[in-house]
Amino acid sequence: VVEACPEGLLLAQDIADRIEKCNGGAALLIDYGEDGASSRDTMRGFWRHTQVHPLSRPGEVDVTADVDFAALRESVNQRIGLEESLKRKHFADTGKVPPPSTNIEQEKPINRPEAFGPVSQGQFLASMGIVQRVEKQIEADSTTDEQAYELYSALERLLAPDQMGERYKVLAIARKKEGLFPPAGF
Repeated sequence: VVEACPEGLLLAQDIADRIEKCNGGAALLIDYGEDGASSRDTMRGFWRHTQVHPLSRPGEVDVTADVDFAALRESVNQRIGLEESLKRKHFADTGKVPPPSTNIEQEKPINRPEAFGPVSQGQFLASMGIVQRVEKQIEADSTTDEQAYELYSALERLLAPDQMGERYKVLAIARKKEGLFPPAGF
């Protein structure tokens, strides 16, 4: 099974192009996926918050698949298209070294936006201070015990490796600025 999303690669490139054209800005892409194509079939379906076979209820099932963050990163940093990305995946799957790409621009424009990451959602949020922020909110006099429990439960769900902390990844697209890069969280 080959899972490819050419629209995703183009979207990442379009975001980088917009940041370059506007002479600034940044984007965070957050979703579930891997730093590279998965070796397994990740396509799955959901109906009424329950995982079901993707073809079990045509027109009623939400079909989804994991994001290949390495392909997104390459599409921005190397301006690699779908064909080149699939070729690299084939070589990676077979344990061979891919030949040098002919599609990679030799001279990268100065200060073109780049992709950073991905890092796990848990790592990203922790480095951005979510634990300290939640602790401060829990310790506030106005926070009830019920609210404190809800805050702690939400924090645990976002950071725990067996919940959203490792499954979700974060990729940044931004221009390098002296003293600011890599971006916070990366």
